[in-house]
Amino acid sequence: MSGAPSQGQNDQAGGRVDRIATAEALATLDRLRDSELLASGAVNLIGLEAIRAKLGDRWEPKRPRIWEHVEREIERTVGPTGLFVRLDDVTYLVALSGMAGFAAQATCLTVLQDILRFFLGELKAADVNVRNVSTIGDGEISSAPVDISRLRAASISGAPAASTTAPPPTPAASGDPMATASMIGGLSDQRAPDWKPPLAGRWTKIGLAPPKQPPFQLRISVEPVWNLKRGLITSFLLERTGAPADASAAALEEIDLAVFAYAAGVLEEQGRQGGPLALHVPVHFTSLATQRTRLRLLSLTQGVREAMRHAMLLEICGLDAGVPPSRLIEVIGLVRSLCAGVLGRVRPSRTALAAVRGCGLRGVIVEAPLLAPQAPDGEMRLKAFVGAAQGLSPNLIIHGLPNPALIDAATAAGFTHASAAPEPG
Repeated sequence: MSGAPSQGQNDQAGGRVDRIATAEALATLDRLRDSELLASGAVNLIGLEAIRAKLGDRWEPKRPRIWEHVEREIERTVGPTGLFVRLDDVTYLVALSGMAGFAAQATCLTVLQDILRFFLGELKAADVNVRNVSTIGDGEISSAPVDISRLRAASISGAPAASTTAPPPTPAASGDPMATASMIGGLSDQRAPDWKPPLAGRWTKIGLAPPKQPPFQLRISVEPVWNLKRGLITSFLLERTGAPADASAAALEEIDLAVFAYAAGVLEEQGRQGGPLALHVPVHFTSLATQRTRLRLLSLTQGVREAMRHAMLLEICGLDAGVPPSRLIEVIGLVRSLCAGVLGRVRPSRTALAAVRGCGLRGVIVEAPLLAPQAPDGEMRLKAFVGAAQGLSPNLIIHGLPNPALIDAATAAGFTHASAAPEPG
């Protein structure tokens, strides 16, 4: 598929793209050229040719609003782990770092089906155009049509992707669960998922002794993050427990250093053994905002910098009304190019939410204990937070649900992703 053929045509058979739309698209293609995402089959194209044909002369004036809707739907479906960019008038490239092979293709098929239904009011097999990208070169993208009949997760009949499990890729020879953990499928009649796939069994304890504060044991555990709409694990969270509630800035720095060191080890192992992975790594705002600490953190990931760019989601913690939005925007700008995405953990108050509005976060996160979802008025608390957070990000995430049965309440409230509370220990 050529990156710069004649404008105004799209050759589905040859997979040709009219033109590369923006410098951002070119940069994205260059970033993906030799990536593991490409090798794992996680990079796909979706086409809007059917919508353009249906609208005819109305296509051109309506393009901006159509693109806005499509991009909102893509991000809502693929979550904060997804990388996507518009290549030309009717072609979007979508790369999924938490999936590979059939699962990534099925997710792209599902989002395209939703888009086609919205604009066309019906779904015809001939209108569905999903292509898997095999290589990216100088001005060339090689792709082939996806065999829709083999995608169990999202058939043309309209069955949602959450109702079946896409076939996993062949695991690494070592049997490392990372090769298949993110492919674990979801639920249909059983709404409460199995929260503990193999990778999530990992944990470690690290003794920390910050200055002028009693020593403590920090526990770092790996928790799966579920896409609630699709019923699939899309990423994994490094969660920390055991820190004192009144931890000093120095203690928070030591916690972040320990978490980054552990994350670097997971990414390094994933690089050796293969398999898709997207990793949420929490880090305190004060650590990222301090140049000395920020450089210490980044030095720990020097050896896995490329993996960090496409697999690490930074969760900035401690975002409340006292964080200046201008400073937050500056910090996000400093780290955005180093990772797959920047998310923010916020306090459940309108002032705290207002402080992160317009800051460019790929996801807004609240910790479940702050909302007490298991309380008698828990569902109301969940809905109130989602209502207050509308428009901040397409991805609203709740971490630390004390009971997997609460997934129904979180889904009904409007959260897009959730994780369970770490097991004590």
